[in-house]
Amino acid sequence: MENNQQAIENQANELTVVDKEFLPSRVINRKPLREWGHEQAGLNRGDASALESHLRWIKEGHLVDETTSMDDEIRRKKQIEDQISNKEKEQSDKGTDIVHIKNVVITDKEKQIYQHKEAIEEKKIKAAEGTIVSTYNGARFWLYLILCFFISIYLIFFYASAINASFFRSMQQLVNSTDNGDITLMLNSIFDVNSILSFGPQSIFTYLGAFIFFGFGILPHVFQHQKSKFKGLKVFAAIIVCFLIDALLAYKIDSGIHELKNLMGIADDSWAWYKSVNFYLVLAFGFGTYMLWGFIYEAVLNEHSKKNVNARIEIEIKGLKKRIREIENEIISSQKEMSELQKQIDGLKLEIEKLKKDLDAVLLKPEELLRNMENFYAGWLGFLNGLSENHIQKPICEEIYKTFHQSLKEQLN
Repeated sequence: MENNQQAIENQANELTVVDKEFLPSRVINRKPLREWGHEQAGLNRGDASALESHLRWIKEGHLVDETTSMDDEIRRKKQIEDQISNKEKEQSDKGTDIVHIKNVVITDKEKQIYQHKEAIEEKKIKAAEGTIVSTYNGARFWLYLILCFFISIYLIFFYASAINASFFRSMQQLVNSTDNGDITLMLNSIFDVNSILSFGPQSIFTYLGAFIFFGFGILPHVFQHQKSKFKGLKVFAAIIVCFLIDALLAYKIDSGIHELKNLMGIADDSWAWYKSVNFYLVLAFGFGTYMLWGFIYEAVLNEHSKKNVNARIEIEIKGLKKRIREIENEIISSQKEMSELQKQIDGLKLEIEKLKKDLDAVLLKPEELLRNMENFYAGWLGFLNGLSENHIQKPICEEIYKTFHQSLKEQLN
């Protein structure tokens, strides 16, 4: 009996060692458990304590029937382990993102808010003390103003001439005219200078029409000061519209010159508007000039605003407060992003826990363990039935087997 007990202990140690060596699968294959159960019962003479040890190993998943294929189990186990690894990496990455947002992004924005508030207080103190020096330059202001004035006068005459040349000039009448000087001037100039100096009903239209282009010139600057997220798009669209209108006007003037040359029989057959220098001159001295006028007009206003120091400080303070509100909204967005990341992390934790339970279920399937136990005990019982003294060991073995069997059945339920 002592030899049998020693053999059981040696076998248990062997199983423990093997189990550690093959930890990924946690199981040891044996020949069909019914046969092995009969063999072990014979080796231990049906001893109940030996049966208990073997049933415990089977219940813990250390022993399986070698006839049971492990390929699907191993493949499923690998898939679940990969899923767990990916989920844990995703969880770690999202945790890193939260730390970055909290310690870098939000901290930097809070620092910006603090700096802007400090700047506001500093400006208020300097304004109260009267220590702020105005950057207004009188000479620069008057230079901008004079330039804006003379460019305005130029644009009025330029577009008055352009409108008259486009809509009111009759080429046939000009050819029939006996004044060859007018025709020569027309052939060598893109503008009709004489017409803008003669006053009549059409002059009112031409001169008032010139102010339309002032409106186009200032339109991009109007959009520039609007509070709109499409501000840049509006400015770009306004400039494109201005360009197209001037291009149409340039084409009309240049085609008129070509028509006059055709009537006089001196036209160039290879003429094309996009090859004509007159077309680009109208654009340069029209579109380019009123774009320049708009920038100089803006410079006049900006320079004049520097005269009133307190008003300028108020504008700067309002700008800083606006920026603070924008940063605060950005912080709120970052906090919402952190909250969303935390929800995702919590969801990943639940998924990982579920996958780990699935992994345990793959490693220890109660239905397979129960079948292994039944097969093993069937072999063990077969040996006991052949013993003459089975009336002693069999009831004890039956009780032990029922205990283990009931335990596994509860796991299945």
